[in-house]
Amino acid sequence: MYDHFQYHTGEDYPADLSPDHAATHMGMYFQWAAGQGLVNPVWQTAPETASDFAAMLDGTFSGAAFVRNHLGSVLTPQDFTELGQRFTEFYYDDEDEGYGAFMEDYVTTLDTPQLPSFYHVADTPENYALLAPVFQAAFERWKHSLK
Repeated sequence: MYDHFQYHTGEDYPADLSPDHAATHMGMYFQWAAGQGLVNPVWQTAPETASDFAAMLDGTFSGAAFVRNHLGSVLTPQDFTELGQRFTEFYYDDEDEGYGAFMEDYVTTLDTPQLPSFYHVADTPENYALLAPVFQAAFERWKHSLK
């Protein structure tokens, strides 16, 4: 398992926020990965998920909503292709917390220290648009390092 909303909704979770906010960061990553063809194709083709998947790709349905509604607020290796698994393991890897460069990029790009908490990031297309090129650059650096 790469990430789970229960990791985030424990004792330090802000009382003023819905638990839905605990999936924002996961959803933005999943949405980017889906756009790169790094997620399990079953999500794109299964009758119960296909329309939301398409809407996520065109930006009218958030990745966080997809993760909450269809993935049980969890990101697992089975949600990704082999290449997606390899990159996600690399990007999330951190000996202490398990979120590695992914979390550093998320926090830095969205300047979460300026918010009441990490979880106060708005799940908006504008925030996703800030993150997508950062995720893409990390992916490109990683792919280049494999050569």
